[in-house]
Amino acid sequence: MEPQLLYEGKHKCPICHADQMIVREYLYEAPNVGRLELSVWECQSCGYRLRDVKPLEFLTPIKLELKVEKEEDLGTIVYRSAFADIIIPELEIEVTAGEAYQGVLTTIEGILEIILDQLGDNCEEEKCKKLEDAKNGKIPFTLIINDESGLSFIQSEKVKITQL
Repeated sequence: MEPQLLYEGKHKCPICHADQMIVREYLYEAPNVGRLELSVWECQSCGYRLRDVKPLEFLTPIKLELKVEKEEDLGTIVYRSAFADIIIPELEIEVTAGEAYQGVLTTIEGILEIILDQLGDNCEEEKCKKLEDAKNGKIPFTLIINDESGLSFIQSEKVKITQL
């Protein structure tokens, strides 16, 4: 199913304050997840962008676990809900959901890029190197997503799903 446009309007940008912020809200029916609200905010003046994914339904809390062993695994589609924690034991990574946490639809490589971006200058050299190596398919690792909402998914036949 294609996303269904629920709302489109022009608003004041929170960055440049011009009335050039185009806000679009969509309804999307995701396989194995249910209904999601997709938000896209784009300022035509300064280029500011915000994207968010919010669940409209909750399911049983789950743990998703995938062993990323080959470079092809990095292209696997992942939806990490706003309520999900990410753990990558081999890389000593734990990302805990918080109030400002947004849902994201990306790939496993995209998850690693987001983590690298968030660490920024605070990333220790050795940890950043391991993350880069993992992102480039040079070292295997396990991606674990613990989701209290039960909405996250990893689009792979190799994913192990258990209830929390």
